[in-house]
Amino acid sequence: DHETALGALDLAHRWQVDVVVAILSDLLAGMVTDESFSVITEHAILKGLERLKAAAQRFGAESKKVQADLKAGRLPAAVALLFHGGSPSKSNEPKPKRRRV
Repeated sequence: DHETALGALDLAHRWQVDVVVAILSDLLAGMVTDESFSVITEHAILKGLERLKAAAQRFGAESKKVQADLKAGRLPAAVALLFHGGSPSKSNEPKPKRRRV
């Protein structure tokens, strides 16, 4: 299931096993459904997995449920930005402190 694959992807990404990350990304691209869309897409975005992100974006553009969730604001912010364009707002992030020399 997609939850097991995402767990394995987390480990492979953390340990920088790029071959396994690529294999799991391809596997997850085929597991995107209306139910798994948000969690798979969020992982793809946060980990910078461009192929998986593109596959999820294609699925989301064609899915009526995903489009309805997008319009209703039910998708995570990072996922919604994938469809609205732009980059995440940095207004919520604290400004870095200046170093004293």
